[in-house]
Amino acid sequence: MIWADENLVGDHGARYVDSYQALQEIVADMRAEIATGHRRCCLDTEADSLHHYSEKLCLIQLAYSDRFALIDPLAIPDMSPLLAVLDELEVWFHGADYDLTLFRKTYNWVPACIRDTQIAARLTGSRQFGLAALVEQHFGKTLSKASQKADWSRRPLPPVMLSYAVDDVRYLLPLADKLIGQLEILNRLPWFQQSCDALRKSVTERTAVIREEPWRVQGSGRLHPRGLAALKALWEWRDTVAMGRDIPCFRVMSNKQLVEVALALEAGRELPPPNGWRPRWKQEYRQVVEGVLASPESSWPKRQRNHGGRLTEKARLLLDKLCGEREKSAAELELEPSLLGSKSVLEQIVSQPEAISELMAWQYDVLRGPIDAARDELGFNNSII
Repeated sequence: MIWADENLVGDHGARYVDSYQALQEIVADMRAEIATGHRRCCLDTEADSLHHYSEKLCLIQLAYSDRFALIDPLAIPDMSPLLAVLDELEVWFHGADYDLTLFRKTYNWVPACIRDTQIAARLTGSRQFGLAALVEQHFGKTLSKASQKADWSRRPLPPVMLSYAVDDVRYLLPLADKLIGQLEILNRLPWFQQSCDALRKSVTERTAVIREEPWRVQGSGRLHPRGLAALKALWEWRDTVAMGRDIPCFRVMSNKQLVEVALALEAGRELPPPNGWRPRWKQEYRQVVEGVLASPESSWPKRQRNHGGRLTEKARLLLDKLCGEREKSAAELELEPSLLGSKSVLEQIVSQPEAISELMAWQYDVLRGPIDAARDELGFNNSII
């Protein structure tokens, strides 16, 4: 086989692919396997978001049949042959959201058919659904976490990191077979397929939208105009500092710290700069704060309106009842309640007639009775998804 050559990494049987020619050879081998009916592969990715300002896709781990490849996207600008063949396959991930987002950001691409062992594990009722926990449970193997926070942009990658990378895909297809078997016994395979398709759709739609005001971080909804002005100014300063030093923004100030400073300024207090900062950062920080305090109110950002509106008392009571029915059904199915529909989705269902479409068909089937009853009481027209 093409993959069994002098480019194998250590004792792990993975080929390191860092040229376009080598990539084409991998793709040719995959197409030969497709011709024999082999239609599955699995992927994982590694990036450098903990070490650099701009996150980059640094490594793609591929498992196909009984072979493994570590593909270097930093050395191969054109990945189109690989992406094209992957669109002909059922592509398995574990915790696919981050990987899909990274592929979408880097290549404006998401696989045509995705499957996720984490989703499968949760739908079987597993409460420990991390990859390491599942591999230990099903195969009795312990996966190393030593390189979890490593800088994957470094080259050459040391053996310990290469071994870690291969292990992230080594057990995925055998694990997928075990979980699919359990889902078939539970008659939940359609639930799994719908959930994977919904994840793919969610990532595609979410990453297509460019945030106009990215400085409105989690927690900013508590702020009034003065605090929002401080948050915006500090966010922009932090971004400039992080870009100049090529470090992640959180290494300058975390989003939580930004909001805390903004809340303090809004209340008329000024928080000192964090301990350990260099003198220049402290000086610039104070200049930013002084600039905000001296700025006219007319220049301050406005609070965003809550377009959803507040629930009526009747809707609130029905939401509580619906959540109770969700908890009951989840207990009977031995599943986490959130899998049947998040509280935010249930809140939409009792406040917006069209929000029924936010549920997957299988979720609606499980909660059909209480949902229809609640919507009947509110005068909504029920429609099957």
